This record gives sequence, C-alpha cells and structure tokens, in this order.
Amino acid sequence: MTRWTLFVSYPIHVVSSVIALSFGAAWGLIPSGQGFGGRTRIWVTPFVWKNPRRTEVVTVGPGVAVSYDATGKELWRLSDMSATPIPSPFAYEGLVYVNGEGKAAVCVKPGATGDLTPGEDRKQSEFVAWSQPRGGTYLPTEVAYDGALFVLSETGISSRFDAKTGQLSYRSRIEAGGAFTSSPWTYNGEVFCLSEEGKTFVIAAGERFDLLRINPLDEMAQVTPAIVGDRLLLRTESRLYSIRNKN
Repeated sequence: MTRWTLFVSYPIHVVSSVIALSFGAAWGLIPSGQGFGGRTRIWVTPFVWKNPRRTEVVTVGPGVAVSYDATGKELWRLSDMSATPIPSPFAYEGLVYVNGEGKAAVCVKPGATGDLTPGEDRKQSEFVAWSQPRGGTYLPTEVAYDGALFVLSETGISSRFDAKTGQLSYRSRIEAGGAFTSSPWTYNGEVFCLSEEGKTFVIAAGERFDLLRINPLDEMAQVTPAIVGDRLLLRTESRLYSIRNKN
C-alpha cells in the first residue's frame, strides 16, 4: 500500500509546532513534533523540498527557519527571521528560499547542516547561496520566474533579484497600488500583482521596472489566485472568476 505523509504547521497561543501525519493502513502521528520556542503564532505552510541530496521539510517559525527530515530530525536552522512569519518557503532551480517581514531573504543550497546563522563577523555559511538584508516581506510570498525572484511587499514595493546570485535589479513602488495581501504570479513574460482593491498590476518580467497595464475588478481581493491547467481562478469578496486565454 502506498504511504503518504502530511506535514502540518499549526498555530496556537502557547506554542507553534510542526507535526507529521502518516497515511497507510491507518492514521498515525510520527512521534517527533518539533516546536519553535513557544513564543507566538505562525501562518507559514511547510514546504517539502525534494532535492538531489534528500527530502526536507522546510518551514519558518517565530524568528527562525528550520529544516527537518521525514522523521522530524532537525537538519539545519537559520535564526534572525521574522517574529511573525507568513510567506511560505519554496524551491526554484535546486535552491530553497525563505524570508520574513523586515528581515533577510535567504537562499539555501541542498545538503545544509547545522546552524546557518551568520556569526558576529557576519560571514555567511557555505550552504547559503546568498542573503539580501531586509529583502523579506510581511504577507505575499515571492515568485521565481525566468531566472529571477520577484518580491512584492504589502505596501506595494516591487523588487527583482537574480535568483542565483541575489543581485538586486530594481526596487520600485507601484504607484496607486495600495495594499497587497495576495502573492504575485507570472505568465507569458509578465508578473501579476493583485491589490486589496481588486486591481491587478501587470509588470514586465524584465530587469527594469515597467508597469504595462492595470486590470480592475472593483472589489476587494485578498486571496492569492490559483493556476489550474489553462485557467486562472481568482476570488474577490463576492465572486469567483475562471479566466483563460481564448486562443
């Protein structure tokens, strides 16, 4: 029988933990739930990172990013992250990315072990591909596309980093953008940023900031759209849109 494992990060007022639920002949709890120090709540979705070296479960807790193996054994940790993390980790071209509000955006290589936090000399671990101080976001998760990392802040600051080196290409405010809760997405050479006012700002996915157009829906939107097949599913306060290319 095929066995599956579901990793769950759950917030409560006393402690934030990661648990693993195994699916097989019966439900079971892997006896290795790990806490984050019991300081506050988190909203991060754990990410299962299958890289050439191993499979890891990467998540971000209050002030620290942690990676575990499938049994709950800690592999590595990175401190000085956001105290209230929300954006989820993700992988792109063999690297994993973590970030948090007002803190660094960090790119980690496969095979990392131990504490990756820079010491007093601020020297980076050999397993950290790059780190951008204050490159993190509060609400939206970044999106990687065409060799770049596109970062959107909740206040409408759009930034582009080289996904391999972390070099900043631009940082620019989306004029009249307002507030952003949902994460950006990409398609056909463009980056889409949906504001809470229901306006989708379409930005060219190049090395320079270029706002191409604005698509208004005239209704509050706070949910990240989902791409399913050839359709974009987008939800506003009272409507669910299914959008696809007529061609």
